[in-house]
Amino acid sequence: MSELAHILRVREDSGQARTAQQVTRELKAFLRDLTRTPATDSGAAPVAQPLIQTVQRQWWGLFPCYRSPGLPATNNAQELFFNQLKHAQRRSTGQKAGHEFVRRYGVHAAYLDPRETCEELLARLRQVRAVEFQAARHAWRENEAQLPKTYRFRHHRAHFLKELEVEWAKIAEE
Repeated sequence: MSELAHILRVREDSGQARTAQQVTRELKAFLRDLTRTPATDSGAAPVAQPLIQTVQRQWWGLFPCYRSPGLPATNNAQELFFNQLKHAQRRSTGQKAGHEFVRRYGVHAAYLDPRETCEELLARLRQVRAVEFQAARHAWRENEAQLPKTYRFRHHRAHFLKELEVEWAKIAEE
């Protein structure tokens, strides 16, 4: 297991970032060697096949952290990032909870950096192509459209459900 953790490390011992191609190549070699483990090796055989299957099932999600600098490599690092994000939001707004901020802005909340100056923000935004902006804006509006429904369901549940029944009745009549 320590060999697998060593292969999946994000940085070399020298501190240089590892590439997805490098990790992919090493991981494929490791799995190839693991499949060649003789069945007579009682220590490795029971562990080898489940480990290979787990890595193969998770293959699609193993490499984004190597392709995008600064992307956390583990769930713990991601949790720490979001906790820091919510903490900063609570401090800046004075609200008790920061999860509403994350729910409202979704993935876009990660792009907010309160230390960034206006000029730095504008320089960063100039790098975004119009097509990418339109796609992100469309996704944003879809996310925003769900928020009033969620609020009404939580705070005015009976009225929300009655309106939903009326809508369903109209659809059933058609």
